[in-house]
Amino acid sequence: MESLFFPLLLALLAGFMFLSIRKQKKRMTEMQDMQNSVATGARVQLTAGMYATVVESTPDFVDLEIATGVVTRFSRQAIVRVVPTDEAAETYPGALSTRPEALDEDADARQIDNPGTESRTDDSYSADRPGEGTTDDK
Repeated sequence: MESLFFPLLLALLAGFMFLSIRKQKKRMTEMQDMQNSVATGARVQLTAGMYATVVESTPDFVDLEIATGVVTRFSRQAIVRVVPTDEAAETYPGALSTRPEALDEDADARQIDNPGTESRTDDSYSADRPGEGTTDDK
């Protein structure tokens, strides 16, 4: 029985290694296929987490618009995923997570909750005037 234990253990280890390498190669080919199939106008996410729109693509590089009027060149390997169309609107610069009416209500509530935080409009700061607010006797 002991003579079969070690070869069986080696066979199981080799099987796990084979399956993990196969899974990793499959994932890598899927990623390369996705990176090579990126078309102009697609919204993509980069490895750094930045979202951009594809403006032009070459076999090695893609030109991406990361903000309105700002186009940069990236390697195709920097693309992690293509953002689906229903999620793409949320990735544009200036996209709001809540409606503007709700933002205005939150600002009013904060000012009511913290009445001492409003800004001063009068010129009553003595430290701003030269000669006042100092206690130096010469």
